Amino acid sequence: MSTTFFEPNGAAHVSAGFSRWVKRVRVPLAAWSGRRRRLVAATLAALVFGLGAYGWNAADLAGLAASRAALAASTQRLAEARRALAQLPSLRRAAAAWPATASTSVSWSSADDVRIVSELATQSGVALLAVEPGAASGEGVERMRALQLTARTDFVHLMAFFQGLVQLPVLIVPVDVTIKQDGKGLAVAATLQVYDALRPASGTDAARADEPDDDEDLVFFDPFARPRIVASGEAGDTAQLRLVGLLRERSRGLALLDTPDGTTTVTAGQQLGVERVTQLDALGITLTNGGATRTLTLAEAS
Repeated sequence: MSTTFFEPNGAAHVSAGFSRWVKRVRVPLAAWSGRRRRLVAATLAALVFGLGAYGWNAADLAGLAASRAALAASTQRLAEARRALAQLPSLRRAAAAWPATASTSVSWSSADDVRIVSELATQSGVALLAVEPGAASGEGVERMRALQLTARTDFVHLMAFFQGLVQLPVLIVPVDVTIKQDGKGLAVAATLQVYDALRPASGTDAARADEPDDDEDLVFFDPFARPRIVASGEAGDTAQLRLVGLLRERSRGLALLDTPDGTTTVTAGQQLGVERVTQLDALGITLTNGGATRTLTLAEAS
């Protein structure tokens, strides 16, 4: 149990003080003393200044936060540059020693030339008869060895062999190729230049370089193949005409024919003796003579 004692004189003193403070606050502005006015003005000024400074810093109107972030990023880049600069002597020594290391670690000889060419010929279906390596000439990246070969194959496999050269680990360039046709196929004699310090272009770059333009329709044919003649109706004298070449664009075509009178060119719709060229496409031409129709085509190589 607790007992609280109230002092009437104390409560009256507090009430009287509060009343005097209320009366002082309610005094009209015109009745304020100069000291009171200066005090209120200073208080309001300090409050306004504090709120303004807080809003200024919060909105970063002076760019202080951005400047600090830029300074931190610059300091980090400076530290990274100093580390890279410290590593520069060792990188220079490694770069200076790289050619010597590469030349001693990778040794390419004429035996390797014969090996990779023989492997490529086997994969391409080319029968090698002889492979003769030659002496090296040149210095640096121009160092070259000549490789003489003779082979027997057909046109399709020969093209596969030449196209496979870009897949080899060293640059091999055919510079002198002689092809002769006999009863057993094609006899090939070629000179290959081997640059063991260079590498061929990648498959993607080679494909992009070999990609034909959109405006052209290129078709490759075997020039050693005998033309196939398909006739509907009467056979006629098929030996009189021989299709030896085709040239096509998007809207026009031109055929090269070997006739008894010599070589001539024809287009679709043109009259050729008693026959008319009714169709010309990438595979051949169609000739019509009344109700008889025949087609001259070329054997496609690739």
